[in-house]
Amino acid sequence: MKTLTQWVLCSFIAVAALCHPVSYASQYDSELNGMWRGELEIQDGVSLTIGLSIKDGQLTLDSPNQGMFEHKPTEFSITENTVSFSDKSLSASYEGKLNGGTLEGTFKQGKSFDLDMQKLTESDQARLKYEATYAGKLPVTDTNTLPLRVNVAVVHNGYIGTLDSPAQQSYGIPLTELVINNNQLSFESPMLQASFSGELTEDGYTGTFTQGKDFPLTLKKLEAGDKQTANEKPGLGEKGAAVVVITPDNIEKKFYGDHDDNTLYEIGSVTKTMVGYLLAAASINENLDLNTPINKFWSKAPTEVTLKDLAVHHSGLPRLPENLFDKADQNDPYAHFDETMLESALANASVGEKAYEYSNFGYGVLAETLAKHSDTSFEDLVQTQIFKPFGMNDSYVALNSDYKPENLTAGHNVLGEPVAHWHFKALAGAGAVVSTPCDMTRYIQTLMEKVKNSDKAVTTLLTSRKTIEGCCQQALSWMISEDNSGKPYAWHNGQTAGFSSFVGFYLDGSKGVVVLNAQSVNVNSDALTLLTETSKN
Repeated sequence: MKTLTQWVLCSFIAVAALCHPVSYASQYDSELNGMWRGELEIQDGVSLTIGLSIKDGQLTLDSPNQGMFEHKPTEFSITENTVSFSDKSLSASYEGKLNGGTLEGTFKQGKSFDLDMQKLTESDQARLKYEATYAGKLPVTDTNTLPLRVNVAVVHNGYIGTLDSPAQQSYGIPLTELVINNNQLSFESPMLQASFSGELTEDGYTGTFTQGKDFPLTLKKLEAGDKQTANEKPGLGEKGAAVVVITPDNIEKKFYGDHDDNTLYEIGSVTKTMVGYLLAAASINENLDLNTPINKFWSKAPTEVTLKDLAVHHSGLPRLPENLFDKADQNDPYAHFDETMLESALANASVGEKAYEYSNFGYGVLAETLAKHSDTSFEDLVQTQIFKPFGMNDSYVALNSDYKPENLTAGHNVLGEPVAHWHFKALAGAGAVVSTPCDMTRYIQTLMEKVKNSDKAVTTLLTSRKTIEGCCQQALSWMISEDNSGKPYAWHNGQTAGFSSFVGFYLDGSKGVVVLNAQSVNVNSDALTLLTETSKN
């Protein structure tokens, strides 16, 4: 559906493989017995429900909006009036103290969040029969349907609802005005400018989903034990793609559709790896200190944010600037965001905890800061320091919507519908580069060669600087992971409204891959299989 805006919620309480906990409980007050629920506010207007069930000195963890129940944490403690737990599989912890009937505390998962919980009353518990996931398929065209899931969680005196669109990799879209009972289900989604109203029938809650126009939709409750049907997503190359496998002695290329070595694709966030290289090169060749505060270049910027903070996604800046959507075109959401808006966003930014938070805002700032340092534009900086010396003759930074080269292929959303190309101004560093398989092969080959030759800039670029719990090591822009044999490789992926991409290479220079896809579906699994399969290492 063209109007269903993508929203990806960070992986809070992501369900991991459940393991048997090492738990402990000590003195325990019967007042803590019961089901406790609280609203974890991830950011303004975006929340999840977190729950604890305490009985006879035992504790389990719930995240109803994400379908997780009765998870046993690695360890926990219940004393006279306090509760705490930590869980290795979720990289999460909580400490709370009972105060006037409210469990007041702090939840940590990468960042710290205030989380107060209230015990569910008998009336609240009676409404638990509605706590579930309700699934349906939205008929967006005559031939295509879009699977949707509505997650309903009970809290004291109310509900918290979220909407998932798995095929679009969109989760946790907040719902408001949620009403559910034996007769009806209704809600609104301000973020999507959408709503649903349905009546209970034998098939589920049958009604109308409205977003610009009306669509029939039936949402059926998934009962305990029901398998949530895996939503089929398009395979790699259904709308055209290029796959390149690089070794020191050979380059293997495979093209899908009518694409070839000169087809142009949006590479999305793979652009960030180029920004990281520019920073590393400046630190070596121009003695630019990675710990330089950005307010040296932006007088009204927060004083505590450094260049390195931006490059490793630990700046405390949010994923997107708050003023991004002011006058934005939904089909080209970054095209209007100029330097004036960037300066305003920095001046008004509230810097949070310096924990990992992937930030397009941060990389837009970093790219423009490096341009200021070099007294040039980001476009010229990429051209002179990467495109030209690396032999990337057809690549460009998508700033001008009027520039439409003949070999620029159409991008497609998850339903296979053509979508508009993206363009950028002051956030170009987040994802504005457009490139070909030929050029991206040269890009990865050049980096692999520089690694082999111990190039100082690339060594700086690929040095691990932070640990991302449950994932990998964070270098300057690149992520560093290990395969099953412990062999390290660098990687990054990207996605725009109509494209997806992945690049990666082993740090010993033995192998690299480039995957460019003309549809906005995640290609990580295909790319990682190509990169890490042991038969070709």
